[in-house]
Amino acid sequence: MSDTLIEEPIRPTVIDDAAAPAPAPDPAEAQPAKPGDGGAPPRPARPRGAACLVAGLALVALLAGVALGVYFLFWRYEPTARRHIPGDANIVLRLETADLALFGPVRRHFLPLLDEAPSGTSRRARIEAATGLDVLSDLREIVIASTDAASWVALAGGRIPKDRFVAGMEKVAREEGWAGLRREGDLLLLGPRAVIGQADDGTLVLGTDVEIVKAALPASDEWQRLDLPEQGPVTFALTSAAWSGAAGVVSAVLPRAGALFRRIDHASGTFTLGAEPALAMRLAPVSGDAAAALAADTQAFLGSLKLALALLPDVAGAGTAIEGAQAVAQGDRVELRAKWPHEGLDRACAELAQRARAARDAGGAPRPAP
Repeated sequence: MSDTLIEEPIRPTVIDDAAAPAPAPDPAEAQPAKPGDGGAPPRPARPRGAACLVAGLALVALLAGVALGVYFLFWRYEPTARRHIPGDANIVLRLETADLALFGPVRRHFLPLLDEAPSGTSRRARIEAATGLDVLSDLREIVIASTDAASWVALAGGRIPKDRFVAGMEKVAREEGWAGLRREGDLLLLGPRAVIGQADDGTLVLGTDVEIVKAALPASDEWQRLDLPEQGPVTFALTSAAWSGAAGVVSAVLPRAGALFRRIDHASGTFTLGAEPALAMRLAPVSGDAAAALAADTQAFLGSLKLALALLPDVAGAGTAIEGAQAVAQGDRVELRAKWPHEGLDRACAELAQRARAARDAGGAPRPAP
């Protein structure tokens, strides 16, 4: 071949894209400059989620603060009624007024008594105007106590204005013409068996005689010895003196009951309201007596009591409740439980409300106009 012929390499017809050089970057698509490179820093995106979270937490905190303020200013109540239980009380019953007012039989039969008045204005409104007390919303607890099952006192605690109730109730009573009304110092006497007073902390005291009301006016810590449950719509406690007194009363008629009652040192319990009322009571045997033996004798006594009550009218559903009552030893105590018939309590409330209405009318307060 001639020396002037230059042999050039043949260009391939298939070009490998992977091997091809990368195209030059488009200036319009250039990456933004990093901080410190002399360019403007990027603008951060708005944290919308974080802002919503902070706002939500602030709202929750505000609502919680309002709720706590309402609770401490309007709803929080430090129990005071139990501090006025007389020192020698042996029977104590405590009622949560909110639970009581919501209980159907009480709502139907007792609450109407607050609105029955001889004038056009309801008695509840007249009492609130005279005393500053709204019976339904301000009362929180009622404690009923006795020292000998003859003298009784009812103690009412709640958000009660101080130093107003006695004078206010005297005004209402005089306007309605109650008979047997008179003042004796700081006490208001309503006939022979009702005395009203008010303690320094606002607790209302209503007793059957002047002596027990005066004994309940000073505050004390005597309630601590009673082992009274602090929670529950209805709670109660009975000391050894109460059981001994009951034994003396029933021994002549029911010797077996008298012997059993003398073996109980003290007892406490709760009564649950609602659609299915129930009784739960804890019995403490006297020293030297075993809970198992007391439970067995208690169950045997309940069995014999069923036969006796079958011949008598069923008072407040007690007969039906005793039929299903069970006494079981639990540790060093005897647990006694019984379901209470709702209709029995309704019947009892209706009868008691009627008696209260009759007693009020007999006391001189005229009946409301029909």
